[in-house]
Amino acid sequence: MKSAIITSLLLMLMFGNVMAQKRTITVTGKVTEQNGEIPVEAATVQLLALPDSSQAAGNTTNKDGHFSLPRVKAGNYLLKVSFIGYTTLYKPVSLTDKSGTHKDLGNLTLQTDAVLLSETVITAEAPPVVVNADTTEYNASAYRVAAGDMLEELVKQLPGVEVDEDGKITLNGEEIKKIMVNGKEFFGNDTEMSMKNLPADAIKKLKAYKEKSDKERMTGIKDGNETPVLDLTLKKNSGWMGNLIGGYGTKDRYEGNANINHFTDDMNLSFVGAANNTRRQGNGQRTQQNAGVTYAKKSKELDIRGNVNYRHNVNETSTETSSETFLGDESTYANRRSDSENGNHSLNGNTWMEWRADSLNTINAYLNMNYSQSDSWRENWNKTSDNNHDDISETTSSSTGNSQSYNLNGGGAFYHRFRKAGRNLHMSFSFSHNNNDRDNYNRSFSQFFVQDSISDIDRNTRGKSNSTNWNISVGYIEPLSKHYRLSMNYSFSNSRSLSQSLVYDSINYADRFNYDYNEELSSKVNNKYANHNINLSIQGDHTQNDTLQKGLIYNVGISLNPQSSTSRTSIGPNTGKDLPRQNVLNWSPTLSADYYFSRRERINLRYNGRSNAPDIEDLQEVIDVTNPLSLRYGNPNLKPSFTNNLNASYERYSTTTMRSFRIRMTFNNTLNSIADRMTYDKTNGARTYHKVNINGNWRTSLNSSFDTPLKNKKFNLSAGINTSYNNQVGYISVNNKGADAELSTTRNFTSTERFRASYRSDKLDIALDGNFRYNKAENAKQQNSNRETFDYTLGGNTHIRLPWDIELSTDLRWHIREGYSGNANRDELLWNAQISKRFLKRKQAMIRLRVFDILQQQSNQSRSISANGITDTRSNMLTSYCIVNFTYRFNTLSGGGRRGKHTRKANRHIY
Repeated sequence: MKSAIITSLLLMLMFGNVMAQKRTITVTGKVTEQNGEIPVEAATVQLLALPDSSQAAGNTTNKDGHFSLPRVKAGNYLLKVSFIGYTTLYKPVSLTDKSGTHKDLGNLTLQTDAVLLSETVITAEAPPVVVNADTTEYNASAYRVAAGDMLEELVKQLPGVEVDEDGKITLNGEEIKKIMVNGKEFFGNDTEMSMKNLPADAIKKLKAYKEKSDKERMTGIKDGNETPVLDLTLKKNSGWMGNLIGGYGTKDRYEGNANINHFTDDMNLSFVGAANNTRRQGNGQRTQQNAGVTYAKKSKELDIRGNVNYRHNVNETSTETSSETFLGDESTYANRRSDSENGNHSLNGNTWMEWRADSLNTINAYLNMNYSQSDSWRENWNKTSDNNHDDISETTSSSTGNSQSYNLNGGGAFYHRFRKAGRNLHMSFSFSHNNNDRDNYNRSFSQFFVQDSISDIDRNTRGKSNSTNWNISVGYIEPLSKHYRLSMNYSFSNSRSLSQSLVYDSINYADRFNYDYNEELSSKVNNKYANHNINLSIQGDHTQNDTLQKGLIYNVGISLNPQSSTSRTSIGPNTGKDLPRQNVLNWSPTLSADYYFSRRERINLRYNGRSNAPDIEDLQEVIDVTNPLSLRYGNPNLKPSFTNNLNASYERYSTTTMRSFRIRMTFNNTLNSIADRMTYDKTNGARTYHKVNINGNWRTSLNSSFDTPLKNKKFNLSAGINTSYNNQVGYISVNNKGADAELSTTRNFTSTERFRASYRSDKLDIALDGNFRYNKAENAKQQNSNRETFDYTLGGNTHIRLPWDIELSTDLRWHIREGYSGNANRDELLWNAQISKRFLKRKQAMIRLRVFDILQQQSNQSRSISANGITDTRSNMLTSYCIVNFTYRFNTLSGGGRRGKHTRKANRHIY
C-alpha cells in the first residue's frame, strides 16, 4: 500500500512538471503618461527573453493604452516599453507556475524625455507606417512638409497614395471617399474641404481603414457597403485651433483662408472659408471661393453630425488635342483647339442622427440636400484627315449654356437586438428626388472638302429631367452556433423618371429666330423601374478572441435580383412605339473572407456582383445632336449590365523592424456593358454613336508598397508598384448604318514604379524619389497604331531649419517624356522654393515667400485610351509665379477634454 502511494505521488509530480513546462501565459497591462492618467496609444511593448534579450513577444498599445502580448512560456523576461518623446521603460518580469495563464502588469508609467522635449521638433523613432488589424496608421511626423502647408501636401507623401488632377484620393488603387477628424465626420463626403483647409502640422497621424456601414456596425454582418476613409488624429484634442492666412503675388495671384475649429473628446465644430486663384492641379486655371461649417457630437445615447458648405468655382481652360481613331485596317486623325469657361455655384447640406434608446434598440435617420447652378461658354476648332492625312473637314463652333439642379434624399433605420446574443432585427427606409433644368445654344460652321459643301447651323436645346426613388428593406439575423450566424434580407425599390430634350434648329438664316422644336431630334421619355433583392448569407467567426489576435472571419451568400422596367415615349421618333415591359432576373454570389495571422498580419478576399440599369439618357432615341460631326443616339432596348468585382489583399507589419508590406490585386468584368457603336462617314468625317450592349470589357490591377526605416531610424526607404491591364471592346463601321460593324479591341497595359528615400534630423530633412511610368496600347485591327509611352520623374525635396525660427524648403522634379504625339516629348525641370519666418512670443505668426516653377518649364499633358482610339491632350495651367503669405495661428488645444490635470506647455510640439 505504501509503495502504491509513493508511486502515485511520483506520477502526479511528473505530470505536474510536464504541464508546467507546457503552460503558456498571456501578459497584459496599460501604458500611461507621467501622471498616470493619460493613456499612450501606439507605444511599442516588447517582452525580451533572458539572458540573450531575444524578443519572445511584442505588440503595441491600443487607443486606451492597453496591450496584450501573445502567450509565452514560464520564465524570466525583461519588458521594454518605448514611445517617441519618452524615456524607454525596462521592467523585469518573472512568469512562474503561480502566475496562472494570465499576468497583468498593471499601470506602466512613461517618464518624459527632457532632452527630446527641449527641441521644437522630435525626430526620434517614429515608425512611418503601422498596421493594426484592419487599420493602417501613418505617423505624420515621418513625412515632412513645408511650413504652412495644408493637409493635401501631407497626404500626397503617404506610401501608395495618389491625388489626381481633380483632387480624387486613391490609396493602393482604392478611392478614399471620406475624411474624418478624431473619428468624427468632417464635411461628409467632401474630401476637398478637408484637403484644402486643414493645416498639415496639426495632424499627429492618419488612419486608413474601411468604415463599416450602419447595418454592419449594428449587426456585425458584413454587407459589402464599407466606405474607405482617412481618419485624422490631432496632436491635441481639446480646445480651439485655427488659422488666418492671406497672401498676394505676381500675376495678380491671391489666396486667403480662415479656419476655426473647436475640438473636444466628444465634439467637433469647425468653420472654414477660402478664396484663391492659385490652384495648381487639374486642367486650366481656377478661381474658387468656399465656406462651410461642420458639427459632430457623440454621447452615450445620442450621436449627431451635420454640415453645410457653399462653393463657387470658375474654370478657364484652353486645350489642344491630337487623336487617332481606329477604323478597321486604317485610321482617321483629328486636331482640335478649345477655349472654355465654366462657372458653378453649389450649396450642400446634410445631417445624420443616431439615438440609442436603450441597450437593445437603436434608431438613426439622415437627410441630405444639394443645389447647384452653372453657366458656361465654349469655342472650338476641329480639323479631321484621312489615313493619308488628307483633309476631310474643318469646323468652328461656339456654345453657351446654363443649368440648375437640386437633389433631396433621406432615410432612417431601426435596429433591435434580442436578448439572445447575436440575434438581430433591422428595418430601413430611404428616398430621393432629383431635378435638372438646362438650356444650351450652339452655333457651328463646317466645311467638307471631299463633298465640296458647307453646313451652317444654329441650334438650341432645352432639357429637363427628374426622378423619384424610394426603398424599403428588412433583415433578420439568427445565431446558429458559437461560430455561425445566418442573415436574411429583403428589399424593394421603386424608381420613376422623366427625361426631356427639345431641340430647336434652323439651317436657314431667315428662320433662325422662328424656332419650333424638331420632332425628329427631340425626345421625351418616362421610365419606371421596380427592383427586388433577396439575400441569404452565413457568417463564420473563428477568431480566438475579440481582439482579432488570430483566426478566420468569412461571409458567404447569394442574392436574387428580379427587375422590371417600362418606358413610354411621348415626343420623338419612338412616339407611340412603347416597348413591352422588360423583366430581368440577376443573381450574384457574395464572398468575403479575412484571415488574421496576428493583429499585424492579415489577408482578405472580396467578391461581389452588381446589376446596373441603363442611364435614363442612354435610353433616349436622341442624346446629343448639337454637333453635326458628332451625333449621339441612345437605345431604348438596352439591357441592364452586370459587373463582377474580385479583389484580394495582404498586409504585414513588424513591430521590431517597423517594416510594412501591402499588396492588393483586383479583377472586374462587365456583362452587357453599355458602349458606343460608332459609324464613321469618310466623306465628311462625321461620327455617329449608338448605345449598344457589348461583352468583353474587363480590367485587372496589382498594387503593392513596402516601407522600412533603417537601423538608426533617421533613414527611411519606401517603394511601390501599380500595374493595370485593360481590355476595352467597341464597335466601328465605316460609311454604313452599322449593320456590318467590326469589333474593335484595345488592350492597355500601364505600370508605375516608385521609390523614395528620406533622411530626417533635428535641423535637416532630405528626401529623394523616383517614378517610372510605362504605358502600352495595342489595337487588334490597327497594329501600326500601337503606342508606347515612357514617363520618368526624378526629384527630391529639402527642409532646413535655420536659427531665428527660419525655415527653408525647396523641391526639384525632372520629368522626361517619350512616345507622345507632336512636341509633347518635352523634358521639364520644375523647381519650387519657399522661405518662412515665425515670430511673436509664442511663434503663432508666420510670413513666407513661395516661388513656383522658377525655371518656367511646367506644362500639362495627358493620354487617354479607349476601345476606338488614342487621344493626347495639352491644356493650360497655372505657371510660374511667386506669392507672399501672412499666417496667424491660435491654439488652445490640450491633451484631452476630461484631463484637466494635465496640460502640456503650448510651445512644445511633438511630431
